[in-house]
Amino acid sequence: MEDVRHLVGQRVQILRKRKQFSQDELAGRIGIDTKSLSRLERGQHYPSLETLERIRVELDVDLKDFFDFDDKPSAEELRDFLMRTASKADYPNLVKMADAVKTALQGSELKI
Repeated sequence: MEDVRHLVGQRVQILRKRKQFSQDELAGRIGIDTKSLSRLERGQHYPSLETLERIRVELDVDLKDFFDFDDKPSAEELRDFLMRTASKADYPNLVKMADAVKTALQGSELKI
């Protein structure tokens, strides 16, 4: 099993990116330097509970979210991915995406 430091660091990075914060921005908001946040995300050191709490507040997540090591993306992460992808897609790719969603939800009352 992977070291807990690495797992927690990966979760911090995932949660930070979900909120579209750079390392510089989050580090400034929580009062640590960017290098410290980088080391935390790479699993090179454990964050203090105080630091995790400050990160939690800035990212608007629950403390338990730092310890959710399931490899499956959450429903929220999937929605975020779909929204980001759709917002950057050109018209032909949007049509393909809409067709894929219709196919996946075949039988539901989905209307465009």
